[in-house]
Amino acid sequence: MRTVELNLDRGRRCPIHVGHGILDQFGSHCRQLELGRKVAVIADDAVAETHLPPVVESLRQAGFEVVEVPFSGGDGAKNLSTAEDIFGQLISAELDRGSWIAAVGGGVVGDLGGFVAATFLRGIHVVQVPTTIAAQVDASIGGKTGVNHARGKNTIGAFHQPRMVFTDTATLRTLPQRERVAGMAEVVKHGLIVDVELFQFVEAHVEEIISMEIGAEDLDWLIARNVEVKTAVVAADETEGGQRAILNYGHTIGHAIEAAAGYVTYRHGEAVILGMVAAGEIARSTGRWSAEDRDRQDRLLRRLGIPAGVSELPADRIVEYTKADKKRLDGQLRFVLAKGIGAVEIVDTIGEADVRAAISYIQDTC
Repeated sequence: MRTVELNLDRGRRCPIHVGHGILDQFGSHCRQLELGRKVAVIADDAVAETHLPPVVESLRQAGFEVVEVPFSGGDGAKNLSTAEDIFGQLISAELDRGSWIAAVGGGVVGDLGGFVAATFLRGIHVVQVPTTIAAQVDASIGGKTGVNHARGKNTIGAFHQPRMVFTDTATLRTLPQRERVAGMAEVVKHGLIVDVELFQFVEAHVEEIISMEIGAEDLDWLIARNVEVKTAVVAADETEGGQRAILNYGHTIGHAIEAAAGYVTYRHGEAVILGMVAAGEIARSTGRWSAEDRDRQDRLLRRLGIPAGVSELPADRIVEYTKADKKRLDGQLRFVLAKGIGAVEIVDTIGEADVRAAISYIQDTC
């Protein structure tokens, strides 16, 4: 098992454990955190039969009283209505301020479970148990929680750091291939923004990663390396006042595509893939990186799997949703744009004409 420490100000720390086949050790690690006796385990249908039972059993063996809180639905269910239903279940189960939440599943579960923990009784502890690539390398780390609104993705939320992230890479072998592809978008993103070696590793192994023919040791390295990338960025800028925004590479137009499609057509990572293609073209057209680097990015994304159908979305609708982006500052969009493989910058001078041209580019080429 590998452990990466996220160290924050005021002595706060979050251990992130990464290993293969470790779910049955979850309860004993939670006991070391000196958490309260009662825990609400929030999970969706995707993990109910596979990963939830060993988590619940390990918690009970460690002496915790477990309240199971299931819910159905993907990103379309990540909203205030679902949160309200979960609040009701927690109240009925008589959770108090000493109780805590374990969020078991993908990014939707982590975001929603973290948001509920941040706001229930004005805040209780949460532990993340991510079971998808996107959740393991990105969503579970750094304390961003939230739910969607019909007019924008993740527009309602809070920063609420987990006490621990417990990552079993063996859970990735049970994922459908489409989910693996979507999750790998965040891995490619990390390579593009700060880590050339990571990008090169994915270039060399992308097909075996997608098919999960990759060995356990290499898979643990891949996930842990991404954890190191994200924790380094978060530790330097916890609440996204500055450089943490580089983690949003591909997300500005990606989030707009998700919203324009009603959060049902594309998985988050699929939309980010399209957003990265668009951001790459903006960087090229504004002279920030070369056509060769843009093409190198796009070749890897094509091997990964660029989703189709974006040409069917009205460009005006996508543009309108970019205007609801939560990263806007004083009415101006902020883009993360590449300067080369492994280097990006935050730019707030991109106009609507550039955005429209990038949308046209992905609609013509994807």
